[in-house]
Amino acid sequence: AASQAVIMQGSDFVMTFYPVGKMVVAGLAQNIYPPPSAMSFVDAPFNLYVHQLLTFLPKQYVAVYMYSPLMALFFVPFSFMTPQHALIAWQGLSIVVLALVAWLSSRGDRWLAVEYFSMLALFCPVFHTLLIGHLGIVVGLLPLALGYGLLSRGKEVAGGIVWGALLLKPQFLPTALLVCGALFLSKRPKATIGFALGLLLFGLATVFALGPDLFVQWLNSFKMSDTIFAKAGYQFPAYMVVSLPAVIVQTFPGLAATKIVAYGLAALIGLFALWRATATLNGAKPATQSTVDTVGSLRSQRAALALVMLEGLFVLPLVLPHFLFYDFCGIGLLAVIAGQGHLWGEEAGRVKFLRQATWWCCNLYYLSFMFLPVAALKQWYALLLVAVFAFFFFKIPGVACSRKNA
Repeated sequence: AASQAVIMQGSDFVMTFYPVGKMVVAGLAQNIYPPPSAMSFVDAPFNLYVHQLLTFLPKQYVAVYMYSPLMALFFVPFSFMTPQHALIAWQGLSIVVLALVAWLSSRGDRWLAVEYFSMLALFCPVFHTLLIGHLGIVVGLLPLALGYGLLSRGKEVAGGIVWGALLLKPQFLPTALLVCGALFLSKRPKATIGFALGLLLFGLATVFALGPDLFVQWLNSFKMSDTIFAKAGYQFPAYMVVSLPAVIVQTFPGLAATKIVAYGLAALIGLFALWRATATLNGAKPATQSTVDTVGSLRSQRAALALVMLEGLFVLPLVLPHFLFYDFCGIGLLAVIAGQGHLWGEEAGRVKFLRQATWWCCNLYYLSFMFLPVAALKQWYALLLVAVFAFFFFKIPGVACSRKNA
């Protein structure tokens, strides 16, 4: 990276996250987000600052920072390095976190940790996240895996609190909302209580990280979240937005009813996922009430939680308005779910098939847009992967499988 300055200045880390740390250090935090009257990111103070800082950045590149003020503080230490060395440091941190995810998920089993790490490293969305220096591993995959691990061990309040950290990577919040919501509806409210506490904790930290005024600016910037994807002038590759609502909006641009239909459909899919997840959890309850859970009952509940977690992961490209290809790195948690031994029989076989199929589909998709001229296909190419994940979502095991608790 250090020997290819011009190339690497186009990466997400160097172009977005490194400059935001620089701005905080320079006392220019008030210019991170576009002013309320802004209609474009091109003339926004942040983009102008980035082009002054990164002199070799092509003029047509538009720098946009849409993450929270708390996340901006996280990049301050990296701002004291050169852009290229800061990128290498961030990539190194991401690899360490990836190893930590594998180790924590293995519960100390060295060979299982190596297996998890290898599978994650061979998942192209994870590689893509590392390459461009994005956030998904550090503030996405890590809290997802840690929270799920705590929930599967019965520490539901702690797991919910950890998931509050997903406020730093909001693309994965629907997973936590679905799992906690299903647990709540199945009369297990502890995870929801913990999640609410976690959101409150990280929400307050976000408000006071750089001051309430900047927090309000961040909220105001949400109204422009569609701009970079909807306007052709930004030249954002449509095949990168692997999201059902985005495909619908891009297919019928300019129609007032398009977003209503797209987001309404996403809401219906989300409600269906919540209903099915709740049914899965209720199906794992013992037939007779007992004050002491049997071994079979606990095993059944862990299996149901694993299936609900799958629901929460596979629903993401079907409900989120902006789910980019590298955000699939969070679905890398599927490697852990398939290998942890909480599922058995027909369900275990299906989940292992899902993992293999997911790896093949995502990896082939990545190789295709990296080396083949698919840009002209725009959102229609993204629709292929959306359709694949829609099929996977509706085939998630557990709904038709009956369990007998010991």
